[in-house]
Amino acid sequence: MCVEVITTGNELMSGLTRDTNFSWVAAELSSSGIGIRYHCTVADNLEDILASFATASTRARFVIVTGGLGPTEDDLSALAASKFLRTPLVFNPAVYQDISQKLKQRGREPNIHHQKQAMFPEKVTVIENPVGTAAGFSFLSGNSKFYFLPGVPREFRHMFREHVLPDISNTAERGTVLRVRVLRTFGLGESEVAEKLRGLSTEGVNVGYRIRLPEVHLRLTASGDDSEALDSILDDVCAQAKEKLGYFLFSRQDESLEKVTSSFLLEKDLTLSVAESCTGGLFSSRFTDIPGSSAYFLGGAVIYSNESKEKLLGVSADKLARFGAVSEQVVSEMAYCARELFGSDIGISISGIAGPGGGTPEKPVGTVWFGLSHESSGTLCEKRNFTGSRDEIKSFASSTAIDMVRKFCLDYVK
Repeated sequence: MCVEVITTGNELMSGLTRDTNFSWVAAELSSSGIGIRYHCTVADNLEDILASFATASTRARFVIVTGGLGPTEDDLSALAASKFLRTPLVFNPAVYQDISQKLKQRGREPNIHHQKQAMFPEKVTVIENPVGTAAGFSFLSGNSKFYFLPGVPREFRHMFREHVLPDISNTAERGTVLRVRVLRTFGLGESEVAEKLRGLSTEGVNVGYRIRLPEVHLRLTASGDDSEALDSILDDVCAQAKEKLGYFLFSRQDESLEKVTSSFLLEKDLTLSVAESCTGGLFSSRFTDIPGSSAYFLGGAVIYSNESKEKLLGVSADKLARFGAVSEQVVSEMAYCARELFGSDIGISISGIAGPGGGTPEKPVGTVWFGLSHESSGTLCEKRNFTGSRDEIKSFASSTAIDMVRKFCLDYVK
């Protein structure tokens, strides 16, 4: 089993567009126990695209090609495939009719350029595109099977899941089994995670680290011909990792920090609200992105100015004047006021200096105070000092606040 992904497009090579199709398909295949051995990105140049096909055919069982199936002159994938196969391009009336119907539904008429999207190398298998006009296709060349899919992410993902993944998975089941687990940690750097995992017994398991700031993830893989034995080995390694990492390990199912925390809130029957300043609504957004979050997330207030902290939340003007907005005294009151305002069990507050300006020697850029208020547990406050860009500081701050909620839920006894 060897998979190669070829992504095409000048926009990818110039850096103007991120190669999200590759990162997405790699995650999809990994979650199915299938690894990618090679990835090639190539510009819209016919000879270069042909060379990438030739190289892939010598080393990959499956080759997934994205992009280059549109109606314009720089869409070269079908032409390159025909030259690679040494067969002519043939007009497909059924595909053209489908394109015409979709365009008419949008109030448009097909033109001569759309005929190009109905031209395929002779004797390939067409892959229908139910959400767009660019149909894909597949063919066998020697020991390699090629799949050509459009570069538009929504179309690419739908067609991959419907047609390509089942085909690859069916073949994979007859060969070597690959099992993958992703462990997510928060609160430690990569070297600190490695230090805590010293002595971890990983015989038969490959351990890889990946930085997804502000988190560190561990990717555990094991391969063989006995899926139950592989699962048992990985279960044992995951259990060891949990014991060594403790609170810092928040997910063994590759779930986001907010998703894990939301499960704890539901399990403990706790509700949450927030008053956030420097994160500008990021904390609230991360929770409300989860379907059904209204069951536990009651509301949030972005209180950016001192005036809004005073008038909307009821924070003491005297404390704001004496200690400043970025202080233990103010975030303590913010958390309490948020809990009172929304009637939640837990109130969280975040106030800091995200930069790049606004810092002082006493409170440099990256200084962030957090508060967590609960009726019976009182108010807990923490100060952190982050480094990085404004966006990175906001990301670290929102994750730290979410992690405070997670840890509170873990220890909470009603």
